[in-house]
Amino acid sequence: MDLIARDAVVLRCRRRTTAEVMQAVSRGVAAGEKVLVTAFVAAIFALILLNIATRAAGRPLIWVDELAIYLMVATCFVGTSLTVRQRLDFAVTLVIDTLGQAKRKVVDATLTVIGLAYGLFLIVLCWRLFDPVQLAWSGFDIAAYTAASLNFLYTDPTQTLGIPKWVVLLVLPLYAVGVSIHCLANLVEDLGWAERERIATDVAATLEAG
Repeated sequence: MDLIARDAVVLRCRRRTTAEVMQAVSRGVAAGEKVLVTAFVAAIFALILLNIATRAAGRPLIWVDELAIYLMVATCFVGTSLTVRQRLDFAVTLVIDTLGQAKRKVVDATLTVIGLAYGLFLIVLCWRLFDPVQLAWSGFDIAAYTAASLNFLYTDPTQTLGIPKWVVLLVLPLYAVGVSIHCLANLVEDLGWAERERIATDVAATLEAG
């Protein structure tokens, strides 16, 4: 019995350590995402003002529209990842609200696992899209890689900005990794390995209060 009890204590300690590590990593990622979202929103606001001023002066800058659109899309991706950790993502709770405490935990854990599977699947797709291994085998020679793989990700530019599209698409792996990390942190909490953390912003607090 002493051996069984000791093994149980060791297992709980390992779970607690794992949970604390995942929460810490998720906390750091969430902090970075908050900074990115704030920077993106500020940049969009500045671009809108710049667009108004240049159009009023009769000298519109075409690239401003495209950059603002890309920043809006990036804000949506990064913000969505952040809301996963804040548990503020949209959900239909008509059935869940009728369940008891124990069943609610099972449903929460199941949904978190589905979210984690989605994040990992998206990481695989991003890996295939960016194809870093084949790019490295090509000696990071973009022309040779494109000819061998017929993947034009690294050669196609954006329409008006003129930068490579892969720079814009970097938000996809960032989003995939962020969602996966947050789902792992949520999962250890749903499993009862750690207390549920509150990672909220002023906006999140306002939504919850409403």
